[in-house]
Formats: sequence, C-alpha cells, structure tokens
Amino acid sequence: MNNPPPVPEKHRRAFMPAKPAPWLITAAQQFVRAELAFSNRIFLDSADLEMFRKIPKGAGISLTSNHADETDPRVVVELSRRSGKRFISMCNREAFDENNGLAGWALQRLGHFSVERGAHDTPAKVFAIDVIKSGSEVLVIFPEGEIFYMNEVVQPFHSGAIDLTMQAIIDKRRTDPKWTAFIVPMAIKYHYEPSVISILQTRIAKIESHLSMTVGQKSLPERLLAIQKVLIDREEQIHRVALEKTSDDLEEEIMLARRKILSDVERKYHGDEPLKRRAIDEAWKLGAELREKLEEQSDLQEKAQLEADIATLQEVAQLASWHPNYYAGTTSIDRMAEVVLKMERELYHIKRPPQMASRKVFVKIAEPVDIGAHIEEYQKDAHAVRSQLTDKLQNRIQSLLDDLKNRK
Repeated sequence: MNNPPPVPEKHRRAFMPAKPAPWLITAAQQFVRAELAFSNRIFLDSADLEMFRKIPKGAGISLTSNHADETDPRVVVELSRRSGKRFISMCNREAFDENNGLAGWALQRLGHFSVERGAHDTPAKVFAIDVIKSGSEVLVIFPEGEIFYMNEVVQPFHSGAIDLTMQAIIDKRRTDPKWTAFIVPMAIKYHYEPSVISILQTRIAKIESHLSMTVGQKSLPERLLAIQKVLIDREEQIHRVALEKTSDDLEEEIMLARRKILSDVERKYHGDEPLKRRAIDEAWKLGAELREKLEEQSDLQEKAQLEADIATLQEVAQLASWHPNYYAGTTSIDRMAEVVLKMERELYHIKRPPQMASRKVFVKIAEPVDIGAHIEEYQKDAHAVRSQLTDKLQNRIQSLLDDLKNRK
C-alpha cells in the first residue's frame, strides 16, 4: 500500500514558539528553587557552572541531558537561575493543550516551544536553529525524547541535537566564517535515602492488591517482575496479541508484544510494510500522522477509531520503557522506585506519578564540545558524522551517570 499524501500545513496543530517573559521566568525560578529545596535537593559543584563560562561570548550553546524523570524540567529551571542564562526548551506539543490551553500560555512565556514528536516539524526545527544562532540563549534538548524512568541507563539518543547545532553553524558561517556552537553534556541522577523502603513496599503492595495478586515470600525485585508479567499479559489480552515466544524471557515477551501491537495499527494505514525504526520512533511517527488525519476528519466513527489508535500508539511508546532486566535481582532502591512509578502510570492512568519521598538530585556538567570543529567532515558525510557524534554524546552522558551512581 502506498503511503498517503502529506497533510496540508493548515491541518497541522499550530506551532507554539517560546515567548520568554522575564517577570514570569523570575517568579518561576524562585518558586522552583523553594520547591526543589523541599522535595528534590540539588547537588551541583560550582566548578560545573564554570563550563558555561568557558564558552566564547556570542557562540551558540545547546545543553543536552538524559531524561528520566518528570522533575528534569525543574532542574533545568534552577540551572538557568544559577548560571544566569536564559534557557529555551523543546516540549512535546500535547503539553501545550493541557488545562484548555492555559498550560501552553505559561509554557511559552517560561521559554518552551512545541515540537510534534514523529513529525517533520519544520517550524520547530527552524526555531531551534535560530535559538542556537542567537548566541545569547541556551537551547535545551533531551535526546532520548521521552521519559523512560531509567535514571541509571540512558536510552538510545536521537540525532537532533547534533543536526540542529550543525545547521546553525552552517547558516551562521555564511556571514561569520569563524562562528561556532557548543554542545554541553549534562547528567541528572536522582537518589532516595534507604528510609524510603517502607514507602516502596506499601506502594508495591497496593499494586498487588489492585491486581488481586497473591504475595508469597519473595524479594521486592521478584514481586516487581511478577507484577510486570501480569501487566504485559493484560496488554496482550486487551490488544488480542498472540505471540510466538521462543523462551520465558520477560524482556523478550515485552519486546515482541509492543512490536505486534504496533504492527497491527500500522497495518490499518500502511498495509504490511515492514517496520523500519525502533518501536517507539515508529509509534511517534504514525501517531503524528494520525493526529493530522484526526484534525481533518469529520465522521464521528472515524474520529473515534483514530483516537483509539492514537491511544494505542501512546501505549506502545510507554511499553518501550518496560525493561525488566533493569531491575531484576537489583538491590538499588532507586531502580525499584522508578519501575513502581512506571507501573503506577500504566495501571492507574496517572500522567505524572508522585515520587516516593524527598530525594537528592546530583547534577554533573561536562566540558563543552565544539561542534564547529567537525563541520567540514559533516558536510562531506552528514550521516556518518551525525551518528558518530550522537554516539559519543550518549556515551559521555552515560559516563557522567556512572560517576554519579556512587554519590550518596
């Protein structure tokens, strides 16, 4: 089946540019500062802030970080206050429609702009490039593209941070041949104190009760694995998924289930074309396409089907964060707490599950990377250089996280 023609721009949801309002940003910084001091105490060495001061005046800056928790944007707000720099951040388009659009009004004035995940969002790309080219603001990007609740292992990075920075340099050098831009790698690590174990046990028991599960003499990781098995079985039943499993490996079963659920939706619109991307990327891409169809659809039955399929694709994206091997056999309270938040999100349909208790938040900023040093090789082979630099960025941030694991 041929791909459908692109939807005219008029049917796309409107791009929401950042419209920074200094008075609101200052107020938000003070509010976030107090809130974080109470529930997420930040530990950031003063030497790390010096990384920003190493960047030549007028150069472009893109700050890239892992994205493992709902608190990450607040950490970025506090970092903006401490560094004295204005941060402009990408934010998924759906967030701007919350609270009847009031959230969007606030997000824009706090320095956020919208991006349609999975779509060729040209306005967002152009806006991001212009932020880098300004040399006065910091573009904030989370290359994982989603909150995975896996704070100790970064997930595969998208290459947008590299591409946007390269394009900014190419554009700017047409009038300023020596201009360059830097990417600043950052890692955020959340840590609970051991006293949270009783809260963790209580919330696991609540999930088990909700699922009518019998609890035996098992360790917490074993109980979490049992819950995970029940949850994936429910997903398979809801979506009528029949799997040809080759083993009892739960990690493999989840992978097969999300690919099968995705393929069933894909088949409705694209026939039996093979999936060419990771499940989460394909889900975002198809989801963006279906939202465009929804905007132009008037038939109520068709609209209902599109809405149901979009919701299914969102489930596929969330299934991409289900990795039992991340916590199987672990003694890490942080990892177990993360998977409980993830399970509560799925089971109770909570958009932003509350954290267990107050936490320490360790932030580490690495040496800025001069992307302009790679511009010539990028222009010769963009794909190879983009992949190489994206991998290096991912490995650098993972290395920062590894160093932070020992911080207590």
